[in-house]
Amino acid sequence: METSDRVRREARVLLLGYLAVLLFALLTPSVDTPSSSVSWVGDVLDRLGAPDRLLLPTRVEFLCNVAILVPATGLAAVIWPGPSWRDWTAYGFVFSGSVEVVQALLLDERSATYVDVVANTLGALVGGAVVGLVRAWRSQMSD
Repeated sequence: METSDRVRREARVLLLGYLAVLLFALLTPSVDTPSSSVSWVGDVLDRLGAPDRLLLPTRVEFLCNVAILVPATGLAAVIWPGPSWRDWTAYGFVFSGSVEVVQALLLDERSATYVDVVANTLGALVGGAVVGLVRAWRSQMSD
């Protein structure tokens, strides 16, 4: 089996597991899971010496919403190499917008916000761009 086939197979397994956890976190009716996650990340950042202005709960939540789609988009870009970082950014926007619509219409305790869509879309851009940069770098190294 070729290395790229093995990597894609492993990425599929990781992506399926990650998406299960991600969808649970994004679509759980209670605000406790996301809120406790943001608090935990804030505590970790504080222990790592992050500046106080970064530790505001709204900023930590924004960073978490960026970070949450980076792995999913990165793994998806490994599995499906055709789409560009622009495509992955658009897919992330559609995914995030869909999640926010579900939260707004079906999950009374959750709040749907435009800021979450912006942060998630930024995370999709980062994930797609990182894979694109790694591919470009590997291509240059093999020349």
